[in-house]
Order: sequence, then structure tokens, then C-alpha cells
Amino acid sequence: MNKAVSVYLVGALTTLSIGLSVKSAVAQNTASSTTTQMASASQSAQSPSINLELKSSARASLQALLGKMKQFRAGFEQTVVDAQQNVVHEAQGTLTMTRPNKLRWETTFPDETLLVADGEAVWNVDTFVEQVTVLSQDNAVKDNPIVLLTATDEATWAKFSISELKSASLSEGAGSKGVLRSYQITPKEEGGQIVTLTLTFNQNNDLSALNMLDAQQQVSTLVFKDIDTRFPVAADTFSVEIPDSYIVDDQR
Repeated sequence: MNKAVSVYLVGALTTLSIGLSVKSAVAQNTASSTTTQMASASQSAQSPSINLELKSSARASLQALLGKMKQFRAGFEQTVVDAQQNVVHEAQGTLTMTRPNKLRWETTFPDETLLVADGEAVWNVDTFVEQVTVLSQDNAVKDNPIVLLTATDEATWAKFSISELKSASLSEGAGSKGVLRSYQITPKEEGGQIVTLTLTFNQNNDLSALNMLDAQQQVSTLVFKDIDTRFPVAADTFSVEIPDSYIVDDQR
């Protein structure tokens, strides 16, 4: 797994599989984000109080959705494209998160890798080279909007601007429809690795996809399947056993 991509998901932290329909909806939201931001800027100039109310409403709505997500486990498919829309990375695996601030990211394709955020440190295990890189979790997720997936404190939330994007409808089976709700999160302080993060929730209010635009203009999209928000959490879920033969690069 691309090491940089792994670090994006350190925040401790990213149903039903809705596959290409979700990917399309997320892509449409991403493509329209510039237009949305321009419209928001115009609205802000004309009516600052209304704009602040909308942002406050979007933040409260997102906090309510994530607040119900005490734990989360799902399979994922990840695609990373560059600024020219060339696919530069693909992966499959499982993501497990609990609030606050714990995450376990495992890939099964194209390589078997493991990344664990235990609330204090991030452990990136590369079995191919038999090496473990350890980072301070606070430093790894500084100004990274992915931290809101598991953060519960107001100080962290205050670092980001949040807006709700136009909802997209999703056809399901015999004419029934569901609604996808998407929220765009932007760091208030510029210069971070992640420029914007878009979280998409399905008709069951489960996190079904996330989309990240980074400083190199790469876009990483994760689509989740087999979502479970109620499961027993094993005691060793967010711990790492390091074989004696592995090299440990502790950067904390």
C-alpha cells in the first residue's frame, strides 16, 4: 500500500455495497466542488449571516451522523488518480474504527499491509520488507480532516470548515430510491497534505464512501461494503505484535 495514502487514513479514521453508483455520485460531488465553493463565496459576500448558519447546520448534522458511529467496520475498494485522471494506485482491504481515535487498516490487495492507530501512536507494518514505522498520532493527523471520523473534542472540530453538498439520489432495485448525503471538510489552515475531504452517507446514514483531494492534486476514493456498526471489539484489535526479526523505525 502506498505509504502516503496510509497516513491519510490515520485519524482513527474510512451497509450495503453501492459500488459504481456511489463512485459516480462522489465523482459528481468532487467535480462540482469548485462550483459549490464559488457559489458559497458569492453567498458569503451577499449574506454572511446566512452562510454562517448553513456552515453551523452542516457541522451539527455531520457531528450527529458521526456521533452515532461509535464503531465501524467495512471492506473497502480504493482508487487513487492523479491530476490527469490516471490511476496510480488501487487497493482492497478492511477498515475498522472506534471512537475516539482508534483505527485499524488492513490491505489484502495488491499487498498485505497493516496500519494501526492506537490513540497515541501510528504503527505502519510492512511485511514485505519486515519493517515497522512508528509515528506520533497527533503529528500524523495534524490539520488532516480525516481526524474528524473519530475525534470528539470541539478544539479539533474548530480547525475545519464544513459544508453539505447537494444530495444525490440512488436508484435501488424495483424503483425504490435512497439518498446520498455528502459533506465537504476543508482545513482552515492552509499548507496541509489534504486539501479537502468529502464524506458520503447512504440512505441508512452509514458512511459509504470518502473522497480525498491532496496537495499534489491526487484524488483518493474509498467505497465501503459489508458495513457493520455493531460488533464485538477484540482486545488486540488496535495493538501490534512485532516479530523480533523486524526493523523498527520509531519517529515519535
